[in-house]
Amino acid sequence: MQVSAILSTVLLALISGVRGHAVVAEPPPRKTGPSHEAACGAAVVDVLESDIAGPIENAMAKADADYECNAFLCRGYQYEDNTDNVLEVAVGEVLYFHVNLIAGHHPGYANVSIVDASTNTVLGEPLRSWDDWPNHLSGPPRDDIDYNVTIPDSLGSKCSVAGECVIQWYWYASGNKQTYESCHDFTVV
Repeated sequence: MQVSAILSTVLLALISGVRGHAVVAEPPPRKTGPSHEAACGAAVVDVLESDIAGPIENAMAKADADYECNAFLCRGYQYEDNTDNVLEVAVGEVLYFHVNLIAGHHPGYANVSIVDASTNTVLGEPLRSWDDWPNHLSGPPRDDIDYNVTIPDSLGSKCSVAGECVIQWYWYASGNKQTYESCHDFTVV
């Protein structure tokens, strides 16, 4: 692991009070913003902002009458707040990902998939999947926190418009029933 990645992980743990668990660091995922707060409400956003690597269920416990988003799609983060972060990719292109694993003592399963953002539906097969995540026995190198995905040729014309699709990292810690997600907006060019 690079020194900068170690320092980033330590800093993230300190900021989140080690309450968080995991979040994708590279490439930069969707973040919160004004559209997110308008859709999800201040109570949900406050929880998600206070622990960017925390489980979505913690925020859902605070949902109030202002909650109108789907926090289980990209933590409710909205495309409109992330238009400067859209990845332009080609079919067959390989993308590198790094997950900051803050506290991995909750085993479960994980995958990386292309998701239709309007329906929260996985398109095709996962690009990567792990039946046992996090798996401290996977390395070094750790192929569960440092991995590549390849943009498939099965999308056709889907995902050619920014905001239509996301690359979503999804981890479900089955022991404590908690969900973690990070999303990346992209277009196939």
